[in-house]
Amino acid sequence: MADWHLRELRTSLEKRGWRVAAELPGDDRAISGSWNLKRAGDTRDLMVDFEGLDEKRVLPMSESYACRARGTSHTLYFSRRGEGGSKARKRWNSELAAFVAAVSNAV
Repeated sequence: MADWHLRELRTSLEKRGWRVAAELPGDDRAISGSWNLKRAGDTRDLMVDFEGLDEKRVLPMSESYACRARGTSHTLYFSRRGEGGSKARKRWNSELAAFVAAVSNAV
């Protein structure tokens, strides 16, 4: 999709105390790349994999279309951003908040 998905996801995770400790390469099969996330005072890691399988290749992370918290069923589809108070914008904000809350509570 676009870099704004990654920026907004990172910002939302940082508000919950997460920081991207490492940005890892993809697997050349379906995963565009991964974030290894950590929180201060917490020994556990959160791995978020970015999905980017195209018909002919694996897309770069900036073009991925979804992400998944590894080892969970929590996913976030990178939908259209929408403008201001549009339905698309409200839906994205709601899905982003739900994903970040779910993964923060699952670890």
